[in-house]
Amino acid sequence: MDFRSWFWPITFKKYLVLFSIAYIIAGIVASNFYFHWIDKSLAITRSYMLPVLIISVCAEPLIIMIILPLAKIPDIPKEQIDLIMNREDIDLEVGANENRKELEGPFETALVIPCHDTDEAAIRTTLESAFPHFRPQDIFIVDNGRSKYPKHPTCNFRAYLRTIHPDIVYIWSPIGSKNAAQLVGTLAAKDYKYIMTVDDDVCIPKNFCPPTEMINDKFKAVAYPLKAMDADCNVPLWLVAWQDVEYRLSGLSKLVEDRLCGVQFPHGAGWFVEREAFLTLMLHHHPMDFIAEDCNAGLGLSRMGKGIRFDARSYLATEVPTTFFGPGLNWWKQRQKSWEMGRHGRTFAFIRQLLFSLPARKTPQGIFWHKLTYLYLICTNVIDWLRIPTVVALGRTADWWRNAILLMLFSALPPLVYKYIKCRRRPDLQPRFWACLTYPWYKLIYVIVAIFGAIRCVGFYFGGHQRPLTIQQMLKRKDERCFWLDPRFETNPAWLADEGEAQQARMSTETTLSTHNNPDENEVNIMNIS
Repeated sequence: MDFRSWFWPITFKKYLVLFSIAYIIAGIVASNFYFHWIDKSLAITRSYMLPVLIISVCAEPLIIMIILPLAKIPDIPKEQIDLIMNREDIDLEVGANENRKELEGPFETALVIPCHDTDEAAIRTTLESAFPHFRPQDIFIVDNGRSKYPKHPTCNFRAYLRTIHPDIVYIWSPIGSKNAAQLVGTLAAKDYKYIMTVDDDVCIPKNFCPPTEMINDKFKAVAYPLKAMDADCNVPLWLVAWQDVEYRLSGLSKLVEDRLCGVQFPHGAGWFVEREAFLTLMLHHHPMDFIAEDCNAGLGLSRMGKGIRFDARSYLATEVPTTFFGPGLNWWKQRQKSWEMGRHGRTFAFIRQLLFSLPARKTPQGIFWHKLTYLYLICTNVIDWLRIPTVVALGRTADWWRNAILLMLFSALPPLVYKYIKCRRRPDLQPRFWACLTYPWYKLIYVIVAIFGAIRCVGFYFGGHQRPLTIQQMLKRKDERCFWLDPRFETNPAWLADEGEAQQARMSTETTLSTHNNPDENEVNIMNIS
């Protein structure tokens, strides 16, 4: 862990939180010095070793085993399963554009893809998966960063997209926010009724069909299950396959939510939304914070009094980290610095939802499951903190490790039941056998990252994390980055990118002229010297 961001740069809020933590630690040490309550607590914990282990190790798989009978995985035609399962070679040549079948309307859905410093191969794979379902002019790629004009570390990204198809709509957003980029793309897609938004490393499913029938007055969005893959669209053992199991089980819980009360949060990798509801969400109810942005989206829709459905007829395949600690976005960095820190950072929001909110489907069973879901989310955060003294109290005995490992093996049961019973008619949703069987080892590793994520949440997130301005705050301050307010945006959403291209062309021309003029100037200078 890199602790430098905890202390630098110096801010009042950051050091107020750090000093508060120091006072709490000092209070614990001082009170223990006089009352010896820590030793007494550890002794009590040791006397209840088995119940403590069951709660800390088996809580999640037990909940999943309860969820399994309640979840109903929809059947799809055999032809669609064959289409999904039979891998087809993706023709990456531009000439493949000519072989695409003509799409039939109505064209009510726009595909919005926010991206930043995107890998060329990844975006090409994403676009090739989208072309069977979206016309190029229906695809809005919103490149974003913290500069006025586009910058890319390896190429002219807009020119590269033109080589894929010239009709793809490219937009540059200077805000440097995924959610702001989604807003910009949605504003630009003014002739569409629905928005499908995915990350730049997500593949649209081969059997994708806009789930417009799920949208009504109560439900304004549709979430999808996820499949984990590497950059080559494969699911290798072990880390990628473990994440695939994790995503599949997460989708299982959303299936039950969809049946009873409505899905609490979409997956951040992609979801389907009614355009007007999406605009209201992003303009008024989303904090624009990339940390836990999927949680923030679900909480925002809840504040709007709207819900989310779940469509398990297809899934989104998303690229995941392939190394624990390797270069780039590795698994540890993604989970500890973002996902787990964000989950703990939303604890008070979960408490508010538990106490003061109601689901979109306000039936007795819907309200009960809604409250149970948030109670479980709060309990998982509490359990992460309880694991620290549990390991300290019990981790020094061989009996504890033996019992912990034996109980940990129970985590293999839910994914195996999911694979062979729940998904027996849906092979496209089945994870790999060896990944299911060895899943307990992944959960053991995850305990470590969850604890460190909780610690980082308290040590850094509450005091040091710089939250971005909301859209309303930006509008109130008349922030120049709100470039969609410019009249040119109405007819040309890419006007800022056009300005950047024109500026780059001028600079290139000036450089060329300067290069040509320099030899003559040098020659004149030499003649004057002689």
